[in-house]
Amino acid sequence: MKLRIFFRPFVATLLLGSAAALLWCATLALGSGIRLLPLAFAVFYSLLFALSAWSLWRIHVLERWTAWNAPGRLLILAPHEDDCVISAGGIGARNRRLGGATRIVYLAPDETPGMAEIRTAEARTAWREAGLDASDLRHLDLLPPLRQRDPQRLRIAAEAVRSIIDDFKPTAVVVPMFEGGHIHHDMIAALLGSIMTAQDRFDVFEAPEYSPYVSLAYTPHRIIALCARWLFGLVAYYGPPDGIDDRPVLKFHLDPGDLDCKQRMLAAFVSQNAPALVAMRRYPDRLVRWDATRQRRHPFESGRSYLSLVLALRRFLPAQIVDRILPVQVGTIGREGRVTDWHEEWTLDRSPLGDAPPRSDESRPP
Repeated sequence: MKLRIFFRPFVATLLLGSAAALLWCATLALGSGIRLLPLAFAVFYSLLFALSAWSLWRIHVLERWTAWNAPGRLLILAPHEDDCVISAGGIGARNRRLGGATRIVYLAPDETPGMAEIRTAEARTAWREAGLDASDLRHLDLLPPLRQRDPQRLRIAAEAVRSIIDDFKPTAVVVPMFEGGHIHHDMIAALLGSIMTAQDRFDVFEAPEYSPYVSLAYTPHRIIALCARWLFGLVAYYGPPDGIDDRPVLKFHLDPGDLDCKQRMLAAFVSQNAPALVAMRRYPDRLVRWDATRQRRHPFESGRSYLSLVLALRRFLPAQIVDRILPVQVGTIGREGRVTDWHEEWTLDRSPLGDAPPRSDESRPP
């Protein structure tokens, strides 16, 4: 029976430290002639513990609590119906409870036949928990299909998003983070950057959700999760999403009622594995403040990244073995094997990208 640890990195780190200590005790208790193997394990688990302890410190450095205590005009732009609840369901509900206006705009309906209607209904059920009705939600079909580049359609989408902003006049906008996790997520973040002007006075936040990016400096929860996998297959750590750079991750204080509301909202997405969503996404909303100076062609430099190492090993070793030892999402969903290149999306001629079927962005504990 595997122990699943959610959002408590200290517990996973403590278990790694305990494993290292036990191995050192075993090494010292054995005779000098048979110490080599336990010594190697003791050193290995000490290294894992050190990496995890370092990551705990990085969490302390990178994450900051903040509050949403005044009503505003909150606009949440999301590709798919569950994404907006994952990213800002808590503050969306809280803003409405405080007397503010919350509007959600979806830009990419599910391409699976019949699923768009199901997910639309689930979104309405979810936001009804927060006191919103169908008029507060807009379901549009603006982004290119998952595995197709279409710059002309992106330009039309940019104009539509600009019109939505000018019409609603938000005080704050939440978009997915440009992080290489899903091409539609990245498109929305990049589109917003393309239409922002110096006259815009609203706050903009990016919401991390999932990404193939791994960094000792900027993804501490991911590092702890990778280290915990070595606890003899008995432990799995599931942390909240990390950012991809040195910008602080803002954790919003939510009252117990707000957090409970977010969990009920997540539970509405039956088609997206609701139990897994509730288990893995029930954390207080985590946002990173937009920085216009950080607009990039790629979410991160992939040439010398953990992802690049995994892809290289997969060319020489069985993929199942590599993925078990060094698990990672293999590129951007919709652009598998590579990460988002916004220059290509925005400038190249319309082109299909293979015949792979569309995928839902389900959140399932492995």
